[in-house]
Amino acid sequence: MKTTLEKAVMLGIGLAAAGKEQIELTVGELVKKGDMGRLEARALAEKLINRKEEEEQRMEERITERVQAILSKQNLAVLEELEQLKLRVHALEQNEGANN
Repeated sequence: MKTTLEKAVMLGIGLAAAGKEQIELTVGELVKKGDMGRLEARALAEKLINRKEEEEQRMEERITERVQAILSKQNLAVLEELEQLKLRVHALEQNEGANN
């Protein structure tokens, strides 16, 4: 029953889009209705919030990977490569100045 209840709550609030406050409000409503006790509700809220944060992290990682793949396909220089080029140009300028 617990997993069924969790699924219902997740569907009801849209876990990926829900904020911490919305999760707590929804779980609080379950307590008011008598569907679960306070301790059980607190544990469920923490579990859902943790799951939401984990999903946000996975989403961010996927977005970062996708952006990097797109940049790589477009042969665009990334900031790190630009910094390396700046250092090389600076070193060449230093060397050129020493030779004159």
